[in-house]
Amino acid sequence: MKIRRPFRRRELENVNKLKKVYDEAIIINLLSGAQENNADVFIWKLLGASKHIGQVKIESIRKKRGDFCITPSEGQERIIKDLVGSQTYADVYIPQASILFRCNLISTHAPKRYYLSIPDFVAQLERRKNLRINVYESNEIKLSFSKKIITSNSGGQNFQKSCFDLSGGGFSFLVSRMESKLFNLKETLSLVEIKSKKWSHRISAEICQIREVEPDEFNDLIYKVWRISCRMIEIDQTFKKDLEKYIFEQIKDELCAIND
Repeated sequence: MKIRRPFRRRELENVNKLKKVYDEAIIINLLSGAQENNADVFIWKLLGASKHIGQVKIESIRKKRGDFCITPSEGQERIIKDLVGSQTYADVYIPQASILFRCNLISTHAPKRYYLSIPDFVAQLERRKNLRINVYESNEIKLSFSKKIITSNSGGQNFQKSCFDLSGGGFSFLVSRMESKLFNLKETLSLVEIKSKKWSHRISAEICQIREVEPDEFNDLIYKVWRISCRMIEIDQTFKKDLEKYIFEQIKDELCAIND
């Protein structure tokens, strides 16, 4: 299926709008939820031309003092010390709450604990529970799976596709008109391999939408295609962490703009 370039603006524009939240009570509730659920928290910064990321947990929140304490995740002590200890602030992202913010570094007890100010505001995803990114242009995420075809003499067919978009809860890919007839709503795709340059996982997924996409002025499609959107089923913790980190690495430069 020949497609010159993927559709961009109309399909994904404003999907992940960020809104600024200034209400202190809401901010503290979001931080408290991350603490209670032992959620992964990412700290990042640029060092020269390189981008560095570390993982931490929220250990405690002190509302009266206006701060909260983070501790490095296992094996992350060195990188967190390098990321936080050399500057007066920290850029923080919490995937579970879909929030990101910049806060001041109040004090350090390196390499075990760091105290950060409760931020004046956070940027939160407006419309989706999971951050969703277009990965089609980069061609970095590949999908491969087999499915039974009733009319096929062989009884099955193998598919290898470039992932169109990806989130912590689902993905989509493009197919031709003839291929679209082989997929049905609510159908389960078993043992779908999702592969990047750094990781590979097999999951099951349920088809939740089959949608026609016409060529228009916002895309460079040369003919109509169909977009198959899927919801991931029973994601294990290893895959979840790989997904969250991958998505965060793709969007963090754009997210930095909230502090401008």
